[in-house]
Amino acid sequence: MKALAEFESALDSAKAEVSEAKRRTMKDSSDWVEAARNSAIAEATQIAAGRVAEAKAEAEAEAKRIREEGDRSMREFENTISRRRAEAAAFAASRLLGESK
Repeated sequence: MKALAEFESALDSAKAEVSEAKRRTMKDSSDWVEAARNSAIAEATQIAAGRVAEAKAEAEAEAKRIREEGDRSMREFENTISRRRAEAAAFAASRLLGESK
């Protein structure tokens, strides 16, 4: 009987140790999962930030190119208007003076 009681006590003790080991293992695995998740998020955030910075630089370069092209077109347009204004003034003056072209 005594041996059976000792065996049951040892069995209960072993069950408690297994239960505690299982709890620690679950906690450790949960901690590892959380650490891996945080690491993955940090890496993804860093990659995304790099891509955003690259896209921003490309957009700024494209905006500069468009702005320069717009400025060039505006200068050409202003030159054309100026030239046409001078031509119109000369034409009006010649018509007023009775000259025909």
